[in-house]
Amino acid sequence: MTEVSGQPKRPGRKPKGDRPMTSAERVAASRFRRRYTDGGTSGKQVSVMLSGPAHMALDDLAEHFRDRTQKEIIEAALIAHAKACALRD
Repeated sequence: MTEVSGQPKRPGRKPKGDRPMTSAERVAASRFRRRYTDGGTSGKQVSVMLSGPAHMALDDLAEHFRDRTQKEIIEAALIAHAKACALRD
């Protein structure tokens, strides 16, 4: 390996700080970025398996709202349902 200023040259990206992050530090930083985005809102990652009828309903909604993603459709449906439940109480 070639040496530059006393240190051997290593392949890969250079660290952003003064030293490379450990794996645990990278994971912690990634989780922090996901929780606290630039807009200041926190998001919650949810992974679900939809039932057959729910998946078919989502496909029908996606055809109706062609300009929206499935994520946007699900978010809008959850918010609308929560508002409807709040009005009933």
